[in-house]
Amino acid sequence: MAAERRNSFRNGIWVWDEVTCSLIYAKELNALHLQPSGSLCDRLSQCPTATVAVVSNFKETLGQMSQLNFRKFYQRKVKIHQKDVVTLQDIKDVAIYTYAVSHLSLEFISYFHTKAMDNYLRSLIVYFQYYFQIWNKLQARRVEGARKLRQPLVDILENEIRDDLSDLRSMVARNYAVLMLGIGDAKQFHHMNNRNNVSLSDKDRRRFETFVIMSERVVYIALTRKYLSLIVIHGHQNPAFMANAEEERILLGKACATECKLFQRSPVIQELILDQHDYRMLAIGVADMGQYDDRQNYLEIAYAAPEELLEPLGVPVGILGIPRKYFDATLKPRELSTTRRDSIMKPIPEFVIPKKKRSEIISGFPPFYDSYDSFLVPLVPSINTINGCEGRASFSHKRTPPTTGQKSWNRWCPYMGGFTVPKFSKYIWD
Repeated sequence: MAAERRNSFRNGIWVWDEVTCSLIYAKELNALHLQPSGSLCDRLSQCPTATVAVVSNFKETLGQMSQLNFRKFYQRKVKIHQKDVVTLQDIKDVAIYTYAVSHLSLEFISYFHTKAMDNYLRSLIVYFQYYFQIWNKLQARRVEGARKLRQPLVDILENEIRDDLSDLRSMVARNYAVLMLGIGDAKQFHHMNNRNNVSLSDKDRRRFETFVIMSERVVYIALTRKYLSLIVIHGHQNPAFMANAEEERILLGKACATECKLFQRSPVIQELILDQHDYRMLAIGVADMGQYDDRQNYLEIAYAAPEELLEPLGVPVGILGIPRKYFDATLKPRELSTTRRDSIMKPIPEFVIPKKKRSEIISGFPPFYDSYDSFLVPLVPSINTINGCEGRASFSHKRTPPTTGQKSWNRWCPYMGGFTVPKFSKYIWD
């Protein structure tokens, strides 16, 4: 019996089946057909009803040979006339190289290199950089709050910080909505962009989970590999981890609301629809509104300026714009050298947003000017009918006045991707 069992496993090989996650034995005749070919996502694209979990499996460290291989074949080559600084493309290359290749498809890699994805990732880096600054200050304030009385002025300062976080979160929401709606170069990767306009549920789920995991990794690398657990927790917006109600009010903002389960929207989309934001800020990178103030100029540089100009202009966005000589192949900061004192990177300065003008704080809207008339569309209220209190407006056409969230959406719809509100409104609330 034992000899018969040994003979049955003589002419064949053991092959790892990534679909069932187990070892299977194959004879020599069938071994070639069972060899893994392509990535797991490519092989599962033919069976969209399969259920496979997407695992966050990244290599935290790379050996010398792996780093040499990355420099030779995958690292971005710098031309003579270009500055050798860290760009968003470098961070994406490291994230893809250190991830499990079997879980990446060619379609997702192409999707990950679109312009819409670059705008989203950069806005995410800007937001989390400022979020961690505020989070560290709140942690340090816990000790002081236990032995000091709370002053009335604290509420005013906290509201300013909350509004700044909400503004940065609205930029993330704008770029996230572009990806979800399939606007611009993200259209060919939209889940309804196929011949039958039918969504393949599990294939879309795997792509979205990979998108979330890779976005978290890009932010983690861009912020010098710190606060990974906090990025994951806040990225999923789990209020169970917010132990302090005051900190939750500052960090989550006013627009994060619990809705009916059937109509529950993403917290980042709630920020865009349910809160009021400066239309000039939401037009950054899409339309030139003119007449910028210090706050608008600062945000314009952070979101739209090339990486080579970030350090000279004094606007920090993670490690973007910092010379690559301070990092190794995987963009880890180099350790202090005993021979060269200039081999270590200087600390990244704080992201300091200029304050709003007092007129904008009181009215809730930025001042209107004549150049805004050319951007108005029929569904947006006339600038003469907007009063300065809560943004209430009268509408000349026969239609129920939109809610506050719809008015906020109307203000930035004309600038996003060149679409106007009449073409876009049927997907919003009709």
